[in-house]
Amino acid sequence: MSPAPAAPEAGFKRALGAVDAAVVVAGSILGVGIFVNPANVARIVGDPSLSVLAWIAGGVVALLGALVYAELGARLPLVGGQYRYLATAIHPAVGFLYGVALLFIINGGAVAAVAIVLAGHVDAHFVHLGPLGVRLLAAAVIATLTAINTVGVAAGKWTNNLLMAFKLLGIVALVALAAWKRPAAASALGIPPLDGRAPSLLLAAMVPVMFAYGGWQNCGAIAGEVRDPARNLARANLLGVAVVVAAYVGLNVVYLRVLPASAVASSTGVAADVARALVGPIGGRLVAGLIVVSCLGWLSVIVLTGPRLYYAMAQDGLFFRPAAALHPRFRTPVFSLWLQAAVSIALVAANTYDQLLSYVVFADWLFFALAAVGLFILRSRSRRRPSARPATR
Repeated sequence: MSPAPAAPEAGFKRALGAVDAAVVVAGSILGVGIFVNPANVARIVGDPSLSVLAWIAGGVVALLGALVYAELGARLPLVGGQYRYLATAIHPAVGFLYGVALLFIINGGAVAAVAIVLAGHVDAHFVHLGPLGVRLLAAAVIATLTAINTVGVAAGKWTNNLLMAFKLLGIVALVALAAWKRPAAASALGIPPLDGRAPSLLLAAMVPVMFAYGGWQNCGAIAGEVRDPARNLARANLLGVAVVVAAYVGLNVVYLRVLPASAVASSTGVAADVARALVGPIGGRLVAGLIVVSCLGWLSVIVLTGPRLYYAMAQDGLFFRPAAALHPRFRTPVFSLWLQAAVSIALVAANTYDQLLSYVVFADWLFFALAAVGLFILRSRSRRRPSARPATR
């Protein structure tokens, strides 16, 4: 039995268009992974052309995932996103388990981990903070973004859009810089060697690739604030993922043209190494600034989307009662926003990045798979539903 949706979208302001929602999709994917993970992929596959193919293959999987969530959003254009999909298609208990995992592991852990990365880059490249200062800054960033999203979806929207613009400008600038400098090709890119080992290497490379591509599920959480959600959620998913795929593949081509494949594989910060190779030491600091902005943009999106899901759960009686209320003036789920912030700040104090990351990846992809299963269940129900026929005597 599925929970009866209590018209949860009624209290929200529909202030987001298709482009705003696409920014949420792209912003929830485009984080720090593309600036670090290409080294992991290069170490696994060895061949530079095979490395680019891995990112293209990951992009295809991401687009397929976007199509799944586009259809789910069109079938269930309700605030709450993946909670609604799982609760309606499979069982309310599955939706509830996802919501709990989202609060304490997926969102809570990921927000804490990325905030620590942001503060760590500030400490390493701009202002010395020390271990305690890194955690205090991480907590302050979470609290500040939560406060911005508390005062209305418009404030969150403009924050997301501005940070996404800076992220994309930074990526375009890095690609343009490589085109302007025209360094001699450090790696030969062509048709990858598809020998007997290639499939197993590509499969192993999908782990870091798909971690970098994850996040397209977040757009459904804001369905109650999107104009014409049945249409615009689908458009947003496809547009947002397409932008990210283009950025990821383009950056990987630049990395491998500027640095030899062996240097990419051994790098601990490949984007910074590429920038240093192009313009000297200042390049490393510019990339550090880009990573800080990317972290801010990703955090802003997750802070915006997660609390809408807890609100939907509370509307169905499956979560704390105060989470079902919106702020009387700003029409935002204030209780849920600050609850998520409190969990993330507690995890900042208690865990390390590596610990948090291992929990997040496992839980996230488990529920991705369940949501895909849920789509097939919804399709099956639609086919079994008898069509209306004129009454006969």
